[in-house]
Amino acid sequence: MKKQLIITKDGSHSLFVPGLNETYHSKNGAITEAMHVFIRNGLHFNQKQNLNILEIGFGTGLNALLTLENLGNKKVHYTTLEPFPIAEEIYNKLNFHTFTKSDEEFFLSLHNCEWEREIKLSTNFTFFKTNNKLKNFNDGKFDIIYFDAFAPEKQAEMWTKTVFEKMYCLLNENGFLVTYCAKGVVKRTLKSVRFEVESLEGPPGKREMIRANKK
Repeated sequence: MKKQLIITKDGSHSLFVPGLNETYHSKNGAITEAMHVFIRNGLHFNQKQNLNILEIGFGTGLNALLTLENLGNKKVHYTTLEPFPIAEEIYNKLNFHTFTKSDEEFFLSLHNCEWEREIKLSTNFTFFKTNNKLKNFNDGKFDIIYFDAFAPEKQAEMWTKTVFEKMYCLLNENGFLVTYCAKGVVKRTLKSVRFEVESLEGPPGKREMIRANKK
């Protein structure tokens, strides 16, 4: 599927998919959105020092990069699912490293490292990326799930009760899921599979986001 490089309001890149009329991140700021949803309300909210994180949708690699750069004293095993990785000619142009602590070579290593193999990228960060789709993935238990699929109206099959049941089972007790989407139908579906749903302040351009807890 064709993808076009765009610049969001905070200056960081995202990708636009004409076939879906959808972007990978908020046009109000790719890094701004990812920091708010996945880092402040995900990584930093969880008080555990040793974390297993599952990302649904590696995409541009932004969430993985920001997690690695914002670990503090935490130790993270990061698993990311991406059945449709973006092409090298696209990720080579992404400008995230110019807004963050790492250099371009380090960012590109997230994309270029081997699939289906655990790789220690730093003392406190172990990285594993797989081409598996969520429905075929059953490996491990997680403390946080970054749910970063396209919006429900663009990728409806990723927001079903079956999908949320699967993620509920993949979470440890007191683990949680974070996502940028806060539609009423999503909240109701999450609650139907026993998640405790929190509506939190959203990133710029969005009134709310969701953190769904497994109690």
